[in-house]
Amino acid sequence: MEASAAADTIWRVVDPAPRQLPAPEAVDRALGVLADAQRPLIVLGKGAAYAQADSVIREFVEASGIPFLPMSMAKGLLPDLHPQSAASARSLAIARADAVLLVGARLNWLLGHGESPQWSAVANFVQIDIAASEFDSNQPIAAPLAGDIGSVLTALRDGLAAHPITVPAEWISELAARKTRNDAKMRQRLAENPQPMRFYNALGAIRAVLQENPETYVVNEGANALDLARNIIDMEVPRHRLDTGTWA
Repeated sequence: MEASAAADTIWRVVDPAPRQLPAPEAVDRALGVLADAQRPLIVLGKGAAYAQADSVIREFVEASGIPFLPMSMAKGLLPDLHPQSAASARSLAIARADAVLLVGARLNWLLGHGESPQWSAVANFVQIDIAASEFDSNQPIAAPLAGDIGSVLTALRDGLAAHPITVPAEWISELAARKTRNDAKMRQRLAENPQPMRFYNALGAIRAVLQENPETYVVNEGANALDLARNIIDMEVPRHRLDTGTWA
């Protein structure tokens, strides 16, 4: 068969990623849950990276003031060194958050199925998902938001005028104190020069290269390297960390 004839047999998709707008009442409900929280948290998952809605994600995060925690493949949507990042206080943020906005993240095994004691037993979950069938699969979702991430985050951002969110200073300070403590421990480990070399030293060398070349792609394998690299190697650019499984 001629290539031109073969090309004619391939269907052209008119709109491969159609917008799916959230219901206004769902947006109001979600903002209410976040506004009432004492310890709100945003979790960015790989779905947020897939969505390529980087600008509106950043706008909502910064306008709301809510601390965020990136999953491995969502690193770089906002720089890891962003002041609202709770990455270096991950365990505390998860254990203490009382309202959690899941953006392109699902409560699967990677997030301990949302179960206590890893998560607070009183945490209310707000979930953005393109597939409504994913809601309530492992934990009850207090405020489900069915729609594409770009449309939902735009609605949430615009809704802040009517439903302002003020993150309590005590929560910000609690996370900041843990971040300071953990960052100091990290610097100490990275400064060591043991023989033979350990994980921290090998990954520290990669970290240094990435700091000078932020556009570099990182392909990461599993087990200890996967977990430690998430904590050690800062990402500044979205979709440049490719983990085992979906991508690698």
